Amino acid sequence: MSEAEDDPLPIVDLSIPLCRNLRNKGMYVYTDGGGGEHGDYDNSIYWCLQTMKSFGPDDELVDAHECRAPDRPCYLPL
Repeated sequence: MSEAEDDPLPIVDLSIPLCRNLRNKGMYVYTDGGGGEHGDYDNSIYWCLQTMKSFGPDDELVDAHECRAPDRPCYLPL
C-alpha cells in the first residue's frame, strides 16, 4: 500500500455549517425526514450554485465535507 492509501479520511467538524451554495438532489426529493447526517458512505451528487458544476469557483470539488471549510475563498455559511 502507498502512504496515500494509509491516510485516514479527514475528520469533519459537523458544527461548521455547510456553504449556502452547496446543493444536491436530495434537497428536492420528498422524504419522510428520517435521514439525518450522512454516514460513512455518501453517494449524493453535489453541485455549487456559483458554478452549477461539481467544483466551486476555487476549482476544488464540492461535497458535504469539502464545503464546510471556512478557509475556502467561496465559502458562505448558512
